[in-house]
Amino acid sequence: MMYTVVLLGISILFAVSNNLLLHRLGDRTLQGKGEVFLFQTAVTAVWIVILSLLNRGWSISAEAWGWGSLYGVLTAAFLLCKMKAMSTGPASVTAFIGSSSMLVSAGFGLLYFYEPFSAWQTVGAVLLIGALCLSTVDFSHGDKAQRTWGVYSSLFFVFSGATGILFKLHQNSSDREEIDGMMLAAAITATVLFSALSLGFGYREKRALPKLPKSAAAISVLCGIVSCGYNRLNIRLSGLLPGTVFFPVFNGCVIFLTALATAAVFREKITKRRLAGILCGIAALVLISGGIG
Repeated sequence: MMYTVVLLGISILFAVSNNLLLHRLGDRTLQGKGEVFLFQTAVTAVWIVILSLLNRGWSISAEAWGWGSLYGVLTAAFLLCKMKAMSTGPASVTAFIGSSSMLVSAGFGLLYFYEPFSAWQTVGAVLLIGALCLSTVDFSHGDKAQRTWGVYSSLFFVFSGATGILFKLHQNSSDREEIDGMMLAAAITATVLFSALSLGFGYREKRALPKLPKSAAAISVLCGIVSCGYNRLNIRLSGLLPGTVFFPVFNGCVIFLTALATAAVFREKITKRRLAGILCGIAALVLISGGIG
């Protein structure tokens, strides 16, 4: 079990590092959705390089192509709906909705695979949602949502949760050892889709091909390395741990540690409400992680 805990710790470290890199990139570096999707294209291109080495070539089975193509489509759909939701409604509420999507993945494991979930873990899950609300939702801004925000935020929630379900199903199938082939197929699929979205949005926004700033290009390589790492580990971990434990613990740790890390690295102030959310979240994670063992 110590092996699993170490893998989980490394995955969380990679995910937090990815968030810090994206925070360093900032909102002003990339101009428009065309450049954002071009950045994602560069990230998944790095995945292709790494995974082709791990896979020892380009040989991908039909089964891995099936799983990987679906994963790639979900990844592209998830990001597209997230961007649309962020641009049509309150960003803080949208972020909370995205982080709450772990309930979909955890609930699937509970209902479909009959994974154990104690009363204390239930209390922890409820406490975690409250902590996430305190940590992510900015009550001081009364941003109004457009009519389409409800649709996009709902799809963002569904696609985010569906990715976790896909991981769980893959690791409970006969194809569970083909992680590298599956991820390579996903990376190829996502790269094609992100390229198309980049060209489409770039032409619509500027009537020109999008270009990636040099600073963003360097960060895309680093993001590609760490994001490939934690997604690779998460697929394996979804088979080693109950989904009712893994998804809440991973998502909760990443959100709260990212908040603390950004405060330390970028000197950002943590409000009393956010600090209360982080402390509440730590207590929730202690209760939920009782299922590890």
